[in-house]
Amino acid sequence: MNRIVSSLSALILTANCYALSTADRKSPDWDFNNPELGKEWSRLGNTSREDYSLTERGGFLRIKSGGDTLQSSVLSSLVGRPQEHRDFQSSTRFEVSDGATAGMTVYLAASSRYDLCVSDGRIHLRHRVGENSGDKELEAVPTGFIEVKVKGTPEEYKFYYSVDGVKFKEAGCFSASELGGIKPNAYIGLFSEGKGYADFDFFKYREVIPEGSPKLISGNGNPLLDFQFTADPTAVEHEGRLYVYATNDHQQFEEVGRDGKNTYERIKSLVMMSTDDMVNWTYHGNIDVGNVAPWIMASWAPSIVKRKEEDGKTHFYLYFSNSGFGTGVLTATSPVGPWTSPLDKSLVDANTSGLGKCKVPFDPGAVIDPDGTGWLTIGAGNSCIMRLGADMISIDSELKELKAPHHFEANELNYINGTYVYTYNTDWKDRGDWNVGEEVPSICSMSYMTSKTPLDPDSWKYHHHYLKNPGDYGFDYSNNHTHLHKYQGKWYLFYHTMSLHNSFNTDGGFRNVCVDEIDVDEDNLDIPMGDQTLKGPSQIKMLNPFALQQAETTAATKDVRFVSGDTSGNMVATTVGDEALIMVRGVLFSKRPRQYFAKASGKGVIEVRQGGATGNLIATVEVNSSQNKFHKVKLTGVVGNSPCDLCFILKGNDITFDAWQFK
Repeated sequence: MNRIVSSLSALILTANCYALSTADRKSPDWDFNNPELGKEWSRLGNTSREDYSLTERGGFLRIKSGGDTLQSSVLSSLVGRPQEHRDFQSSTRFEVSDGATAGMTVYLAASSRYDLCVSDGRIHLRHRVGENSGDKELEAVPTGFIEVKVKGTPEEYKFYYSVDGVKFKEAGCFSASELGGIKPNAYIGLFSEGKGYADFDFFKYREVIPEGSPKLISGNGNPLLDFQFTADPTAVEHEGRLYVYATNDHQQFEEVGRDGKNTYERIKSLVMMSTDDMVNWTYHGNIDVGNVAPWIMASWAPSIVKRKEEDGKTHFYLYFSNSGFGTGVLTATSPVGPWTSPLDKSLVDANTSGLGKCKVPFDPGAVIDPDGTGWLTIGAGNSCIMRLGADMISIDSELKELKAPHHFEANELNYINGTYVYTYNTDWKDRGDWNVGEEVPSICSMSYMTSKTPLDPDSWKYHHHYLKNPGDYGFDYSNNHTHLHKYQGKWYLFYHTMSLHNSFNTDGGFRNVCVDEIDVDEDNLDIPMGDQTLKGPSQIKMLNPFALQQAETTAATKDVRFVSGDTSGNMVATTVGDEALIMVRGVLFSKRPRQYFAKASGKGVIEVRQGGATGNLIATVEVNSSQNKFHKVKLTGVVGNSPCDLCFILKGNDITFDAWQFK
């Protein structure tokens, strides 16, 4: 049995975990924004309700020290959550007041515990098991917040710490058997000893599960790509295909690793993908913005428009955030590049005159109206709109304020039924001052406004929110960013969640683009409340196996890696180890195929199976060529005439797969 097939049981577990995680809405208690702890928390030892507070410092759990020490027979300032899994990871971020010793503990009893804590400005790794105890001083840490985490397996507990929340150092590990092994009554606790108190910013706990795509077994359509973190979507239609562009969160992930955090500063590229059926997505690779525009600080949150110009070519204008400092623009005459930077600086930045209250001119949203005029919105906290010049890379008006209540970021523009539609992300602040209409938008949700005269600030009408935060749909709470797009007669809402975290065993805040259908009442300019699902939209057309298909077109993958091909936007597939799998869905054989062609190089085997990784074997291609060429084989299995899934299993660590076709 091959490795891909033998791992399917683990993937089934993964799919079931995803189903469970979204069936029940997650408690937001991990960030301590509620006035009381959730039912999953326990007060341990002699801890009373008076020993901690969720209101003395908003958004924090304050644990007040009770004078305990490592040798105390019982603790009076400890709250915790049960260790529910054999393999898990837990983390917290906290600040210690003078005189307190505080941190995270793996706790069975006062005389059976492992701690990572801060005391007198130094990080300590401590243990107490019966009469045996120890306190290892590691190093001095700066005043302020420190983040710690513990990873547990049946064999050991391993502790880490970070002073910047990005780079983690290993503090040390302890044997699980010495603590008594994995037991139902083990807790992951937060504590404070000595004098004073400690403020805990959040607590995260998750099971560590076998890495694999959440889409492979479940049949779900979200996220669009299961092998790469992406965020902040935008889209444009061209020649019947819908092209989607996104922030490349994966660049940050590869730089900082699974234990690092998505603080965005390492991201200097954007991701390209496309579809014509809303289920199978062709990965066109990354735009290396840092190379194309070496003057940037970072590249996030793209917004794309296109128009046909006097040279007869369609020109694409891709606006993006140059970190939080400004907004840049790239151009191309193909939706997949090559891309160039027409300017040697941002189109607009913090030094641009006329910004007014818009002090953070990033997160662009662009649209071209039926008159051919381009418009651009930018801003965080406060936003503004401007008319673009005829060249689309200059400003041709004053910058006018958009009076968007509780504005945060994520600007985008649409033009619907003769009206400009502006969408944005509301902030995380309390809504006690809300005075615009009866409906109060939920925290960090998406809202919209409309106008027929965009440069008149008073003409913009606020409507309501149309998408809640991912946390309100059962995913992790995160920032929010959407793009509305009408494609093939249907409206779709693109957004991001963090549902790929488990697939990469990280909790660093790396996001992934998703899509769902949404009903838009164009006549009345009403955008009803949308949904966020793992299932995603239905397939709008069948995949034609008799047309040339790219190997980088996927509905789900496992252990596959894509590298640049010989032309812009073309990628080739290869294996991460010695096997990989690519699945496409909704394949319809309108006639009986007799031959299969695979464009490939290197040395290895490509198996083609119908229905899944263990399905009917219909073709086997032996590849042994230094040239990227087509290999032809006769079919060895019978193919039905009903829509089906196809799996391409790549075997060998020196094989590349470029394209395929049945004849």
